[in-house]
Amino acid sequence: MSGTGQYPTDVTNLRLLHQGKTRDTFAIPQTLLGPGSTGDHRLIVATRRLSTHNIVHESEIPRKDEVLTALTIYWLTMALEGTNIRHHLRAWGTGIYGFLPGTRSEYPKNLHLRAIVVETLDMIPVEFIYRAYLAGSLYDKYHALGVANPYGVEIHPSMRLMSSFSMPIFTPTDKSETDEPLLAHTIKEKYPEASRVSRRVFNHARDYLHMAGLELVDSKFELGLDREGRITLADEVVTPDSSRFCDPSLIEVGKEPAWVDKQVARNEASRIWGKGKKVPLSFTPEVVRNLSETYLDVFKRITGFSLDAFQGEFMNRI
Repeated sequence: MSGTGQYPTDVTNLRLLHQGKTRDTFAIPQTLLGPGSTGDHRLIVATRRLSTHNIVHESEIPRKDEVLTALTIYWLTMALEGTNIRHHLRAWGTGIYGFLPGTRSEYPKNLHLRAIVVETLDMIPVEFIYRAYLAGSLYDKYHALGVANPYGVEIHPSMRLMSSFSMPIFTPTDKSETDEPLLAHTIKEKYPEASRVSRRVFNHARDYLHMAGLELVDSKFELGLDREGRITLADEVVTPDSSRFCDPSLIEVGKEPAWVDKQVARNEASRIWGKGKKVPLSFTPEVVRNLSETYLDVFKRITGFSLDAFQGEFMNRI
Protein backbone atom coordinates (compact mmCIF):
# COMPACT_ATOMS: atom_id res chain seq x y z
CA MET A 1 0.00 0.00 0.00
CA SER A 2 2.97 2.28 0.48
CA GLY A 3 3.57 4.79 -2.28
CA THR A 4 6.90 5.14 -4.00
CA GLY A 5 9.24 7.61 -2.36
CA GLN A 6 12.69 8.94 -3.08
CA TYR A 7 14.09 7.13 -0.04
CA PRO A 8 13.52 3.53 1.13
CA THR A 9 11.01 2.89 3.92
CA ASP A 10 10.22 -0.21 5.97
CA VAL A 11 6.58 0.80 6.50
CA THR A 12 4.92 -1.00 3.61
CA ASN A 13 1.26 -1.41 4.61
CA LEU A 14 0.29 2.27 4.78
CA ARG A 15 0.00 4.77 1.96
CA LEU A 16 3.01 7.08 1.79
CA LEU A 17 1.83 10.68 1.56
CA HIS A 18 5.08 12.59 1.72
CA GLN A 19 8.80 12.18 2.22
CA GLY A 20 10.66 15.13 3.66
CA LYS A 21 14.39 15.36 4.15
CA THR A 22 14.27 13.40 7.40
CA ARG A 23 10.65 12.23 7.92
CA ASP A 24 8.08 10.10 6.15
CA THR A 25 4.34 10.73 6.48
CA PHE A 26 1.72 8.01 6.00
CA ALA A 27 -2.07 8.06 5.75
CA ILE A 28 -4.13 6.36 8.46
CA PRO A 29 -7.48 5.01 7.22
CA GLN A 30 -10.39 7.07 8.57
CA THR A 31 -12.14 3.94 9.84
CA LEU A 32 -9.28 3.12 12.19
CA LEU A 33 -9.22 6.11 14.52
CA GLY A 34 -8.26 5.46 18.10
CA PRO A 35 -10.50 5.84 21.16
CA GLY A 36 -11.96 9.32 21.56
CA SER A 37 -10.39 10.58 18.36
CA THR A 38 -12.02 12.82 15.79
CA GLY A 39 -10.87 14.00 12.41
CA ASP A 40 -8.07 12.92 10.14
CA HIS A 41 -4.81 11.46 11.45
CA ARG A 42 -1.41 10.61 10.03
CA LEU A 43 1.61 8.59 11.03
CA ILE A 44 4.89 10.52 11.03
CA VAL A 45 8.02 8.37 11.02
CA ALA A 46 11.38 9.92 11.82
CA THR A 47 14.38 8.49 9.98
CA ARG A 48 18.13 8.39 10.41
CA ARG A 49 18.61 10.53 7.33
CA LEU A 50 20.87 13.54 7.81
CA SER A 51 20.24 16.81 6.00
CA THR A 52 22.34 19.98 6.01
CA HIS A 53 22.29 22.96 3.66
CA ASN A 54 19.08 21.51 2.13
CA ILE A 55 20.99 18.40 1.02
CA VAL A 56 20.26 14.87 2.23
CA HIS A 57 23.59 13.13 2.82
CA GLU A 58 24.57 9.52 2.17
CA SER A 59 25.41 8.86 5.81
CA GLU A 60 22.71 7.97 8.31
CA ILE A 61 23.00 8.68 12.03
CA PRO A 62 22.29 5.81 14.45
CA ARG A 63 19.38 6.48 16.84
CA LYS A 64 18.82 9.98 15.49
CA ASP A 65 15.28 8.96 14.55
CA GLU A 66 14.59 7.77 18.09
CA VAL A 67 16.01 10.91 19.69
CA LEU A 68 13.95 13.27 17.53
CA THR A 69 10.78 11.29 18.24
CA ALA A 70 11.30 10.94 21.99
CA LEU A 71 12.36 14.56 22.44
CA THR A 72 9.29 15.87 20.62
CA ILE A 73 7.11 13.65 22.83
CA TYR A 74 8.88 15.01 25.90
CA TRP A 75 8.33 18.63 24.95
CA LEU A 76 4.69 18.22 23.95
CA THR A 77 3.55 16.01 26.82
CA MET A 78 5.79 17.13 29.68
CA ALA A 79 7.93 20.24 29.27
CA LEU A 80 5.14 22.32 27.69
CA GLU A 81 2.47 20.97 30.01
CA GLY A 82 0.53 23.78 31.66
CA THR A 83 1.22 26.30 28.89
CA ASN A 84 -2.17 25.68 27.22
CA ILE A 85 -0.44 25.49 23.86
CA ARG A 86 -2.40 23.21 21.56
CA HIS A 87 -0.40 20.56 19.68
CA HIS A 88 -1.02 17.88 17.07
CA LEU A 89 0.27 14.82 18.95
CA ARG A 90 -2.41 12.15 19.44
CA ALA A 91 -0.53 8.91 20.16
CA TRP A 92 3.04 7.86 20.84
CA GLY A 93 4.99 4.82 21.95
CA THR A 94 3.02 1.59 21.78
CA GLY A 95 -0.15 3.69 21.72
CA ILE A 96 0.33 4.25 17.98
CA TYR A 97 -0.71 0.68 17.18
CA GLY A 98 -4.28 1.41 18.29
CA PHE A 99 -4.54 3.78 15.33
CA LEU A 100 -3.02 1.50 12.69
CA PRO A 101 -4.63 -1.24 10.59
CA GLY A 102 -3.65 -4.85 11.18
CA THR A 103 -1.68 -6.16 14.12
CA ARG A 104 1.49 -4.86 15.73
CA SER A 105 3.44 -7.81 14.32
CA GLU A 106 2.80 -6.49 10.79
CA TYR A 107 4.96 -3.42 11.46
CA PRO A 108 8.70 -3.00 12.00
CA LYS A 109 9.64 -4.11 15.51
CA ASN A 110 10.75 -0.69 16.75
CA LEU A 111 8.30 1.50 14.82
CA HIS A 112 6.82 2.92 18.04
CA LEU A 113 10.24 4.27 19.01
CA ARG A 114 10.47 6.47 15.92
CA ALA A 115 6.88 7.27 14.97
CA ILE A 116 3.96 9.30 16.29
CA VAL A 117 0.31 9.66 15.34
CA VAL A 118 -0.73 13.26 14.76
CA GLU A 119 -3.84 15.19 13.90
CA THR A 120 -3.87 16.40 10.31
CA LEU A 121 -3.74 20.19 10.15
CA ASP A 122 -4.11 22.90 7.56
CA MET A 123 -0.47 23.88 7.74
CA ILE A 124 0.69 27.49 7.62
CA PRO A 125 3.33 27.77 4.83
CA VAL A 126 5.89 29.41 7.12
CA GLU A 127 8.75 28.28 9.33
CA PHE A 128 8.57 30.45 12.45
CA ILE A 129 12.21 30.98 13.45
CA TYR A 130 13.38 32.82 16.55
CA ARG A 131 16.94 33.75 17.39
CA ALA A 132 18.38 34.79 20.74
CA TYR A 133 21.89 35.27 19.33
CA LEU A 134 23.49 36.41 16.10
CA ALA A 135 24.62 33.10 14.61
CA GLY A 136 24.03 30.68 11.78
CA SER A 137 22.94 31.87 8.35
CA LEU A 138 21.85 35.26 9.70
CA TYR A 139 25.48 35.95 10.55
CA ASP A 140 27.25 34.03 7.76
CA LYS A 141 25.12 35.07 4.78
CA TYR A 142 24.26 38.63 5.72
CA HIS A 143 25.73 40.36 8.76
CA ALA A 144 29.33 39.18 8.32
CA LEU A 145 29.22 40.31 4.68
CA GLY A 146 27.69 43.69 5.45
CA VAL A 147 24.54 42.73 3.55
CA ALA A 148 21.12 43.85 4.77
CA ASN A 149 19.17 40.82 5.94
CA PRO A 150 16.01 39.91 3.97
CA TYR A 151 13.81 39.65 7.07
CA GLY A 152 13.57 43.40 7.57
CA VAL A 153 15.08 43.07 11.05
CA GLU A 154 17.42 45.82 12.24
CA ILE A 155 20.73 44.55 13.58
CA HIS A 156 23.29 47.02 14.85
CA PRO A 157 26.51 46.95 12.77
CA SER A 158 28.62 46.60 15.92
CA MET A 159 27.12 43.20 16.75
CA ARG A 160 29.42 40.24 16.28
CA LEU A 161 29.08 36.49 16.04
CA MET A 162 27.19 35.20 19.12
CA SER A 163 26.19 38.67 20.29
CA SER A 164 22.89 38.31 22.14
CA PHE A 165 19.77 40.23 21.17
CA SER A 166 17.96 42.20 23.87
CA MET A 167 14.97 40.04 23.00
CA PRO A 168 14.70 37.18 20.50
CA ILE A 169 14.24 38.32 16.91
CA PHE A 170 11.90 36.76 14.34
CA THR A 171 13.37 35.57 11.02
CA PRO A 172 10.69 33.54 9.20
CA THR A 173 11.17 31.56 6.00
CA ASP A 174 8.83 29.83 3.60
CA LYS A 175 8.57 26.03 3.51
CA SER A 176 10.09 25.51 0.09
CA GLU A 177 13.07 23.25 -0.55
CA THR A 178 15.34 26.27 -0.17
CA ASP A 179 13.67 27.95 2.85
CA GLU A 180 13.44 31.40 1.30
CA PRO A 181 13.47 34.33 3.78
CA LEU A 182 10.26 36.27 4.47
CA LEU A 183 9.71 39.75 5.89
CA ALA A 184 9.09 39.45 9.62
CA HIS A 185 6.54 42.27 9.86
CA THR A 186 4.53 40.84 6.97
CA ILE A 187 4.26 37.41 8.60
CA LYS A 188 3.35 38.94 11.97
CA GLU A 189 0.54 40.85 10.32
CA LYS A 190 -0.69 37.88 8.29
CA TYR A 191 -0.39 35.27 11.06
CA PRO A 192 -0.51 37.21 14.35
CA GLU A 193 -1.64 34.36 16.60
CA ALA A 194 0.78 31.82 15.14
CA SER A 195 3.60 34.34 15.58
CA ARG A 196 2.63 34.86 19.23
CA VAL A 197 2.28 31.16 19.97
CA SER A 198 5.62 30.25 18.40
CA ARG A 199 7.33 33.05 20.35
CA ARG A 200 5.76 31.72 23.56
CA VAL A 201 7.09 28.25 22.83
CA PHE A 202 10.57 29.61 22.12
CA ASN A 203 10.68 31.68 25.31
CA HIS A 204 9.31 28.84 27.44
CA ALA A 205 11.77 26.35 25.95
CA ARG A 206 14.66 28.73 26.46
CA ASP A 207 13.82 29.21 30.14
CA TYR A 208 13.38 25.46 30.53
CA LEU A 209 16.75 24.74 28.94
CA HIS A 210 18.49 27.23 31.18
CA MET A 211 17.56 24.94 34.08
CA ALA A 212 19.25 22.10 32.20
CA GLY A 213 22.42 24.13 31.69
CA LEU A 214 21.82 24.74 28.00
CA GLU A 215 21.27 27.85 25.90
CA LEU A 216 18.72 27.83 23.11
CA VAL A 217 20.45 29.93 20.47
CA ASP A 218 17.71 29.62 17.86
CA SER A 219 14.86 27.33 16.89
CA LYS A 220 12.21 26.90 14.21
CA PHE A 221 8.57 25.93 14.60
CA GLU A 222 5.74 24.87 12.34
CA LEU A 223 2.06 25.50 13.08
CA GLY A 224 -1.28 24.85 11.47
CA LEU A 225 -5.03 25.09 11.97
CA ASP A 226 -7.11 22.20 13.30
CA ARG A 227 -10.64 21.41 12.13
CA GLU A 228 -12.02 24.18 14.33
CA GLY A 229 -9.55 26.75 13.04
CA ARG A 230 -7.40 26.78 16.18
CA ILE A 231 -3.66 27.46 16.01
CA THR A 232 -1.85 24.19 16.71
CA LEU A 233 1.84 23.43 17.20
CA ALA A 234 3.10 20.77 14.79
CA ASP A 235 6.17 18.94 13.52
CA GLU A 236 9.23 18.41 15.72
CA VAL A 237 9.74 20.67 18.72
CA VAL A 238 13.09 21.97 20.02
CA THR A 239 15.24 19.09 18.78
CA PRO A 240 18.91 19.07 17.73
CA ASP A 241 17.67 19.12 14.12
CA SER A 242 15.41 22.17 14.50
CA SER A 243 17.46 24.13 17.04
CA ARG A 244 20.93 25.21 18.01
CA PHE A 245 22.10 24.49 21.56
CA CYS A 246 25.29 25.28 23.44
CA ASP A 247 26.63 25.57 26.97
CA PRO A 248 25.96 29.17 28.09
CA SER A 249 29.18 29.26 30.09
CA LEU A 250 31.16 28.69 26.89
CA ILE A 251 29.61 31.52 24.87
CA GLU A 252 32.21 34.07 23.82
CA VAL A 253 31.28 36.94 21.53
CA GLY A 254 33.20 36.74 18.27
CA LYS A 255 33.70 32.98 18.45
CA GLU A 256 31.58 30.01 17.49
CA PRO A 257 30.68 27.92 20.55
CA ALA A 258 30.91 24.16 20.89
CA TRP A 259 27.56 23.11 19.46
CA VAL A 260 25.54 20.18 20.77
CA ASP A 261 23.18 19.74 17.81
CA LYS A 262 23.15 19.26 14.03
CA GLN A 263 25.47 22.25 13.62
CA VAL A 264 28.27 19.74 14.18
CA ALA A 265 27.33 18.14 10.84
CA ARG A 266 26.80 21.48 9.10
CA ASN A 267 30.30 22.58 10.04
CA GLU A 268 31.85 19.30 8.90
CA ALA A 269 30.01 19.46 5.58
CA SER A 270 31.17 23.04 5.01
CA ARG A 271 34.75 22.02 5.81
CA ILE A 272 34.68 19.13 3.32
CA TRP A 273 33.04 21.13 0.53
CA GLY A 274 35.20 24.21 0.95
CA LYS A 275 34.45 26.40 -2.07
CA GLY A 276 33.48 23.41 -4.19
CA LYS A 277 30.09 22.10 -5.20
CA LYS A 278 27.72 21.05 -2.43
CA VAL A 279 27.02 17.35 -2.97
CA PRO A 280 25.70 14.60 -0.67
CA LEU A 281 28.46 13.36 1.61
CA SER A 282 29.46 10.12 3.24
CA PHE A 283 30.94 11.16 6.57
CA THR A 284 33.69 9.23 8.34
CA PRO A 285 32.66 6.68 10.99
CA GLU A 286 34.14 8.99 13.63
CA VAL A 287 31.94 11.92 12.56
CA VAL A 288 28.85 9.69 12.43
CA ARG A 289 29.59 8.27 15.88
CA ASN A 290 30.27 11.73 17.32
CA LEU A 291 27.00 13.10 15.96
CA SER A 292 25.01 10.13 17.29
CA GLU A 293 26.60 10.61 20.72
CA THR A 294 25.86 14.35 20.56
CA TYR A 295 22.15 13.67 19.97
CA LEU A 296 22.00 11.12 22.78
CA ASP A 297 23.84 13.41 25.17
CA VAL A 298 21.68 16.47 24.54
CA PHE A 299 18.58 14.31 24.96
CA LYS A 300 19.75 13.28 28.42
CA ARG A 301 20.68 16.84 29.37
CA ILE A 302 17.26 18.15 28.40
CA THR A 303 15.08 15.37 29.81
CA GLY A 304 17.15 13.95 32.65
CA PHE A 305 16.67 10.48 31.13
CA SER A 306 18.92 8.39 28.96
CA LEU A 307 17.11 7.57 25.73
CA ASP A 308 16.75 3.91 26.74
CA ALA A 309 15.32 4.86 30.14
CA PHE A 310 12.82 7.29 28.61
CA GLN A 311 11.67 4.73 26.08
CA GLY A 312 11.27 2.08 28.76
CA GLU A 313 9.28 4.39 31.01
CA PHE A 314 7.08 6.22 28.52
CA MET A 315 7.13 4.50 25.12
CA ASN A 316 7.33 0.74 25.63
CA ARG A 317 4.23 0.29 27.74
CA ILE A 318 2.08 -2.64 26.62
